[in-house]
Amino acid sequence: MNVHINVVKLLSSRLCHDLVGPAGAVHNGMELVEEMGGDDSGDALKMVSGSVEQLSARLSFFRMAFGIGGLSGRMPPLAESRSMVEAFLQGGRTRLDWSSDEDTILAPIITPPILKLLLNMILVAIDALPRGGTLGVTLADMKTEQQNSAVGVAVKATGEGARLKDDLMSAMLPVDENDLNAHNVHGFFCQRLAAELSAQVEVLPGENEVQFAVLVPEQNER
Repeated sequence: MNVHINVVKLLSSRLCHDLVGPAGAVHNGMELVEEMGGDDSGDALKMVSGSVEQLSARLSFFRMAFGIGGLSGRMPPLAESRSMVEAFLQGGRTRLDWSSDEDTILAPIITPPILKLLLNMILVAIDALPRGGTLGVTLADMKTEQQNSAVGVAVKATGEGARLKDDLMSAMLPVDENDLNAHNVHGFFCQRLAAELSAQVEVLPGENEVQFAVLVPEQNER
């Protein structure tokens, strides 16, 4: 994957932006513990504990979404990815609707690159829910228009006022890398991941919902 060094810088900026909140809360919580001391520090410790969990969840998510590898192997890949997304959304206004019913059937065809693409689609979809809502995830063994086998991946963001901002929408299309910023670079990265799999993420806006869908051809499944 050949990308401009500026894209790497912007992805790093995006990552740091999302991590600074819980990291700062840990720092503030520890300062509060020191100030209060003794038995009065229970609430502060809860604040620290919650922030540490959030920070750990975001690190795990970003490692898988942006890095090389990322799964621990302690759980089946689909189950671990689902758990990772649930932890990432914990405490927010967005809930996950991702069934585990077909995990066993889909396991042989859902590869780490496809899971990485899915996590990036989810990250973009979260930005389409400014007031929170539901993220519906669907994976399926499908056929292309040429009747070739493919993996279908869909994420539907549903909620009041659901929409993708114009700059993020443009980043999902062919775009000059100089027009990217820390707020839309993940959309560009998402499409580059899809291109590596000979695919393209389609964005389908609707009333109070935005759907993201991609068909990954068979040659990328194995």
